[in-house]
Amino acid sequence: MIGRTWILAALVAPACVYAGGTANLTARDEQGKQLTATVEFVGTSRLRVTSPNQPGAYMIARDGKVYNIAKIQGRTVVMEAKDLMRMAGNMMPSPTAAIEQVNSVVSLTPTSAKETVAGINGTVYKLTYEDGQRRTRTEDLVLAKDARATEFTSAAVHFGKTLAAASGTIIPPGADDLVARIQRDGMGLLRFGNRIEINSLNGTTPAATRFDLPAGSFQMPDLGGLFPGLGGAR
Repeated sequence: MIGRTWILAALVAPACVYAGGTANLTARDEQGKQLTATVEFVGTSRLRVTSPNQPGAYMIARDGKVYNIAKIQGRTVVMEAKDLMRMAGNMMPSPTAAIEQVNSVVSLTPTSAKETVAGINGTVYKLTYEDGQRRTRTEDLVLAKDARATEFTSAAVHFGKTLAAASGTIIPPGADDLVARIQRDGMGLLRFGNRIEINSLNGTTPAATRFDLPAGSFQMPDLGGLFPGLGGAR
């Protein structure tokens, strides 16, 4: 499944809930493993993620749910992400892990440095925070007052929060504080340290059919209802 520690270090409100686009990004998990992904979105209500790291599989978020679609023995199978998480457990890290490390924000300060990411001019911000072990850490964030960036980060974080809720992951208060600070300034995220960087980002709304579940696919039943003890929340 395309569930690796990658999306989301910050979020902001979209300039227009119906705006959409496509982002290509590179991210690294806590072990330094690199992941590339393409994210297509329309507002916060529709999102599709594909990755060459997981050929033949993709994820769709729609109607308040996240689905994983994959080929299994030549058959297209659709499974709700919450059920896949019950089975995979710790094999599927939360995609919000990049902000889950922020237990409390010490400061978020703009610097004089400028950086162009994905062709968008941004400002380097210095984030100082405490992690879950109360160790003080710093990261460079590149933020921009750009509609494409604000719309994408809003869509991506909505997706990540939906998955976090499905897995029982509790996002710490520091992450919400970071979000509020960025949202207050009307910024969008282009880079979060070396954990995530947007490679390209366009504002062309994808076709509605990109977010349809595949016709003729086999949809797995609610495994939690059939087997209440399966996996369990983390």
